[in-house]
Amino acid sequence: MRLFYINYADLSVAYGATVCIVELAKALAKQGHEVTVVAPQFKRNAPTSDGFDLLTIPNRNIRFLRKVWFYLASTFWVTLWALRRRPNILYWGEMTYTITPYLVSKLTGIPYAVIAHGFAPDELRVSKWRMAIVKWCQKIYFGNAAVIVTVTPKIAERIHEVYGIPRERLVPIENGVNLERFKPIDKTVTRQQLGLPADDYTYIGWVGYFFPWSGVETLLRAAKRVLAKHPMVRFIIVGHGLWGTHLSDLARSLGLRVCELKPLHNAPDAISPSVPDPATWEVCFTGEVANEQVALFINALDIATAPYPGGRNEKSGGSSMKIREYFGCGVPVVTTDVAGIGTRWLIGVSGQQGDTNSFGGERILVGERGIIVPPDDADAFAAALLWLLEHPQERQRMGTAARQFAEAYCSWDEVARQTIKAFERVIGVPKG
Repeated sequence: MRLFYINYADLSVAYGATVCIVELAKALAKQGHEVTVVAPQFKRNAPTSDGFDLLTIPNRNIRFLRKVWFYLASTFWVTLWALRRRPNILYWGEMTYTITPYLVSKLTGIPYAVIAHGFAPDELRVSKWRMAIVKWCQKIYFGNAAVIVTVTPKIAERIHEVYGIPRERLVPIENGVNLERFKPIDKTVTRQQLGLPADDYTYIGWVGYFFPWSGVETLLRAAKRVLAKHPMVRFIIVGHGLWGTHLSDLARSLGLRVCELKPLHNAPDAISPSVPDPATWEVCFTGEVANEQVALFINALDIATAPYPGGRNEKSGGSSMKIREYFGCGVPVVTTDVAGIGTRWLIGVSGQQGDTNSFGGERILVGERGIIVPPDDADAFAAALLWLLEHPQERQRMGTAARQFAEAYCSWDEVARQTIKAFERVIGVPKG
């Protein structure tokens, strides 16, 4: 199949959305499909294309006009390129204030699909007139799409409820993980490379891009409780973002000793500096790290966390990239039961329930690959961490089960197969 994959995203910056774009394009190309990725011109070096073509649209470096400019410019450029290359389908990343996918399809006669990573009416905090524009645009570009891929079943249900899109055109396909990059590595090796003592401390961490719905605040509050009982535990927060600059101050206000590494904004491909002696800190904020080092940090952890809060996550569900990456590395996870994130990923494949335990006065659900607790509950989150700290054999068992689950269900090859199957079923395009 020949397809265009169009997204408003700076692919030179590695975070959840851009990783999904690049990895899916690679997987589709590996399976023999002709993939052209279209995105804004990069601020930094372009990612390795690995079999797919990359076309960039010149961007305007005016903060409030960048997205609008891309919408307008992509109408022209994607139409021009599509008329030249004649893809079977145009696959668009979700756009908010535009009907560009619909217009380009009309101009070229090529059907289009869209992918929804969320549901804007549930997430945006805008005025009534702006929300009216969003809904008008979504009604048009969702309503005329040949297929709508959603990264959670709950997003598909919301699109059906609000816009009346037939369920047969809504296809939930959750994200994947690069199992070659995110694989188990001996902890002694990874800790040595990062400058961490291999045996003196137990490491708990969070990895990702800072968003308000990441829940790092809950982890920090839980850290204070954990350290009171296990002073040789260290917490590592790996990541950065436009949001979240207050997190280190929050940690200090909780009485935690904080280490902050120098971010890599000017050298994203450089090797991150070694982590200072853990005797000098209790929580380390690494800032942005080289993409190649993310798996090293995960493998250095004894326990990984995904403390998603309620609110936005409850409405749209979650397709957690970080949990997949943790699983790929074979690290047990503590997460929250938000819109099924916990039960879908940490309970057994067959759906059997885990064991509900009372630990430290808190109710926790022990699953096959980690522990689930209620959202926004630092006490319960701390109890789950303490349970794993006191059951090292269970940590090892859960880590092994996590990797097995990732191999069976979480590869990008499987996501690519499901995506092409959805396109073929809905628009009748043959392979090749």
